Amino acid sequence: MLNSKPNNSKYNQGNFIPENKDKVLKLNTERGVYYRSGYEKVLMRYFDLNEDIIKWGGEIIQIPYELTHFENGMTKIKNHVYHTDFYYEIKSGDSVKKVVVEVKPQKEYNMVIALNEKKIKVPEKGSGKRLKNFEYDMKMAYRNKAKWEAAIKWCAKKGYEFIIVTEQHLSKFNVRKPKK
Repeated sequence: MLNSKPNNSKYNQGNFIPENKDKVLKLNTERGVYYRSGYEKVLMRYFDLNEDIIKWGGEIIQIPYELTHFENGMTKIKNHVYHTDFYYEIKSGDSVKKVVVEVKPQKEYNMVIALNEKKIKVPEKGSGKRLKNFEYDMKMAYRNKAKWEAAIKWCAKKGYEFIIVTEQHLSKFNVRKPKK
């Protein structure tokens, strides 16, 4: 990823042009930072306009992680790279707090929590499409769990904080949900 131009027309995506470019760690070739959802755009606006934010960037941190894949009845562990959504530094009293951020819909966050707590609810009835959607959701939850566990360890070593922001958390950033 590394802040490559988004191309999924199903989502609110585009190029955010910050007012305070000096705070952005890396601008793209269009002098902005690409966002992949309306929630990311809201956070970018917060990072840009909040006077306590010293620096920020989108998709600038890469964290290695491993994921077990199942192929032809065999399990294989493969190495991957997790490109976190954001990194920012914020004034916190006399010090600076360094934070790595992942933005996810609440539904996807809840799937990882259910996976961790072994409280997955398999659809009892429904179409084949419903089961396919459940299978996809489980694969994503499994991948997100691996990424987030790696990020927590990586951040702990560096003295950073790792947070996951959902639509329910946006009010903590004193911002409103994006208009559709």
